[in-house]
Amino acid sequence: MRILSVLLIIMLAACSSKQDEVVVSKPVCDLAYSSYQATVTGYCQEAAADLPESLDIINKSITIKPLDEISEVFWFNKKMKYSLIKQEASAPLIFIIAGTGASYDSVKMLSLQKSFFQQGYHVISLSSPTFANFIVNSPNTRYMPGDLAHDAEYLYQVMNLVWTQVQAQDAVEALSFSLTGYSLGGAHSAFISLLDEEKQEFNFEKVLLINPPVSLYNSVSILDKYFDLGENRPAAVAMFDDIFSRFSIAYAAQRSSKFDQGSIFSLFKNVSLTEAELKLLIGASFRISSSDMIFAIDVSFNTGAITYKNHRISKLESLTHSLQRASDITFGDYFDRAMLPRAQREDASITKADLIERYSLHAIEDYLTASDKIYLVTNQDDIILQAGEVEYLQSIFTDRAKIFPRGGHCGNFDRLSFVEHLQTTFQGGLN
Repeated sequence: MRILSVLLIIMLAACSSKQDEVVVSKPVCDLAYSSYQATVTGYCQEAAADLPESLDIINKSITIKPLDEISEVFWFNKKMKYSLIKQEASAPLIFIIAGTGASYDSVKMLSLQKSFFQQGYHVISLSSPTFANFIVNSPNTRYMPGDLAHDAEYLYQVMNLVWTQVQAQDAVEALSFSLTGYSLGGAHSAFISLLDEEKQEFNFEKVLLINPPVSLYNSVSILDKYFDLGENRPAAVAMFDDIFSRFSIAYAAQRSSKFDQGSIFSLFKNVSLTEAELKLLIGASFRISSSDMIFAIDVSFNTGAITYKNHRISKLESLTHSLQRASDITFGDYFDRAMLPRAQREDASITKADLIERYSLHAIEDYLTASDKIYLVTNQDDIILQAGEVEYLQSIFTDRAKIFPRGGHCGNFDRLSFVEHLQTTFQGGLN
């Protein structure tokens, strides 16, 4: 747990800006940043967009699952949480879905909320189905995030429930509906859009996939490898110790303890992280999200994978042992030991290759090619895409795709060109 504890301190610091994020008008760096640096600190080679400094966010919750069915250890998660930002009058409404392991109020979500509110949208933000609060409140008897079509069905149910709630409680009037999501939330948006073609509850006007994985399995395999310690565990521990030591010195030297994208960059610039160190940080951050997901699944649905089966964990019980076991499980392990066996119980003929295809945009390629309301924006240097996958996305979306040359994975959400592209896409045209 030592590695994860150190990483958690760093990542919590890097994610703590939330609603007090400072918007800067000029780039905060002069050096060319790699895709890994952009992913960690944000893309800094162009000016930030002029976005609202703050938003009037209404943090909301909804009861979906009987409270007595939720484990005591999740006492703080006994309702599904989401947020609403409303315009003063009737307006179009957009749903935003968070990326892997992220909540409705994460920093990346806040950037998107600002962009769409500034465009005149009501904004409803939902956590990822891989986020613990979402998992804990799932009514399903054995919820297993990662099946994109299944996730989409449940997200669609939640969207209907929260839309009904905000109409009743907040008097929101929607002129139309749109949908977007980043990273895994981008892939979810594609599958939700297809589902809505059948259900026609929202009849989305526009759908934007932001930095989506082409193949969920391929992308998480990349991230798993960044934290594949193997026989290099002692070297990784030493690397974390060195990063944390340099980070602490830089943090102590700054004038303010406030964290925003600019100050985070300054800290990491002074720390001068190498590519290997950046990969380790990215991989460890993903492993933390994955561990939280696996722990929430295990406890909520009594799988007995990392906790004692049929044991009800109290809110005062130590979780160290269980979380350490969860931290040793890769997404590949989760896929092979949980997702694949479950799919094969339903259909004995299904293979691993079949399942990998199902959990990808390839599975709905014909729909994505034909639909003129679905758009894509990503970066040529997105670290979660394998060789050839950017070209695949371009071939599927053609003139509905915008491929920025740089920005890493979701590193340019607050940059001027990205925000201008969102404006162009949603206010009546292509790039």
